[in-house]
Amino acid sequence: MQRVNHLFNLIKTSPTNAMHLSFLYRYFTLIITSFIYFLGFQDTLVLFKALVILFLGIATWVTTLILKRHAGNKSLLRIMVFADTIWIIVLLIPTGGISSPFIWYALNPILVAASFLTPLFCWGILILLLSSTTYIAYSMYQWNSFFQLIEESFSVFLVCILITILARLFSEYIQDLNQKANLLIKQQEDLNYSNEKLKETNQKYEETLEQIISLYHLMEKFVTEKSHRSLTSEVTNSLIKCTQSNEAFFWLTDPNHERSVLSNRTNNKELEEVLLKEWNQIRGKRQAFATILDKDLYWLKVVRTSKNIGVLGIRVINHQEMRDSYFLLQPFEFLAELSEIMLEQIHLEQMKDKMILIEEQNRIANEIHDSVSQRLFALVFALHSLQSRSNTITKEELTKESKVLTQSANTIIKELRSTIYRLSSVKKGEKPFIVQIKRYLEEYAHLNDIKIKQDITGNEALIENDVKKALYRIISEACGNSVRHGRCNLINIEMRLNKETVELLIQDDGIGIDVKKVIGNNGNGLGLVNMQRMVQSLSGQFSINGSKEKGTTINVEIPNIRAYKKQGVAIS
Repeated sequence: MQRVNHLFNLIKTSPTNAMHLSFLYRYFTLIITSFIYFLGFQDTLVLFKALVILFLGIATWVTTLILKRHAGNKSLLRIMVFADTIWIIVLLIPTGGISSPFIWYALNPILVAASFLTPLFCWGILILLLSSTTYIAYSMYQWNSFFQLIEESFSVFLVCILITILARLFSEYIQDLNQKANLLIKQQEDLNYSNEKLKETNQKYEETLEQIISLYHLMEKFVTEKSHRSLTSEVTNSLIKCTQSNEAFFWLTDPNHERSVLSNRTNNKELEEVLLKEWNQIRGKRQAFATILDKDLYWLKVVRTSKNIGVLGIRVINHQEMRDSYFLLQPFEFLAELSEIMLEQIHLEQMKDKMILIEEQNRIANEIHDSVSQRLFALVFALHSLQSRSNTITKEELTKESKVLTQSANTIIKELRSTIYRLSSVKKGEKPFIVQIKRYLEEYAHLNDIKIKQDITGNEALIENDVKKALYRIISEACGNSVRHGRCNLINIEMRLNKETVELLIQDDGIGIDVKKVIGNNGNGLGLVNMQRMVQSLSGQFSINGSKEKGTTINVEIPNIRAYKKQGVAIS
């Protein structure tokens, strides 16, 4: 069995191996049939027999030589097979026709035709051979009847037909093996190519992942420094590394283009002017898109926050390059979203600093009012007391001195009061937290071309600074989700700063969400989870409801810790 398998492997490796097998059969049948012919046919001269065998050997050698050189030429192969058949028919005339021992040698051209030529040609050669040899035998040798010849030669006919059928089946089997072998080779080549591509993609993925991790580590630095310039520069560098692009930029500005920052890693030195010229067409885009900037094609993504708007871009050869490349498109989208998060975080830290400053102003104002002012009042009373001891000094002197001191003290009191009211937003009746929230919502609506209805009531002085910070972050995150993921046109915000609780309601008319799927989808609902944790850290309650095409609703209720502390109630 191993030898048979080795034979099949030898034949299917190359068509010339099948030809070599036919040559082997040709020489084998030449020797056997020549031996039988030489020992038989007693009526034929030995010299004649030797000459026939000699000429047959020479013809075999010539035929083999020609077939070796032109095995791949089908047209020439047909001519050679046909000529070989005619030569063998001529050979069979003096050697007995169908009864000649060389009839088995005559199968050689049929085997070649069965292996390398069409079935029609193969069967035509067989019919020509059998009919010719039968006619030769009937015409030139003594047979009583044609039917007797057919009957006597039937076994030869049958064997020739069966051998031809087997040769055809064997040839088809070899061809099928060759096709499968070629298919396997092609699949192996495709697999090797895919493996190389996977290795390249995996390497790019690892490089992108490392770059993103480094950006996460740098996020704290950007937030601490509150530097838009360093942020845009680092994001631009990451764009080039993650997308394998040669040119990239990050332009950050405000609605009125009064304060702009551009990190430009392109060859276009006039890029900011080009962006300003095309800004009306660019700013309204919500998804990543391709556009031409000064004859160069760029893939862009608009970045929006509560205070800024900007655009990230990389130069591409064609827009399909980004659409078809998952490992280029995903880092680009991720860096755009990460930029929004970091910019929003910077703004939150700035808001936190402002709130701390306001809180400190109020504290200083209260201290001045409760200490210095009271002492000054005491000074006034002392002066009045001094005036009452007018017996020790002359009345004129006492009156004059007391009036001067009283006037001076009253002037100091007025100046201190003026300072106190200038520092303290509470004493002036201002509401900086509510003002900041309203200003944020107005700017966000303007930047994203949506409508935001707001209804905010209550006394912000009752609310702790941590609660204010949490409320601001929840509103920012919820508005961002409504625009980016919900694709809404209207957001309704209601906030009640009550004595005992703070209530917040946020509704939008977007496409809605599947809450369980989003929150439980391996971190894809990270923003919602963060909001929930912030509320829970303040002993509050958080709920979100949404359904497809019906919008999303967020409810928040946080107890007023400051009010409970005054009442001596513990909050669990």
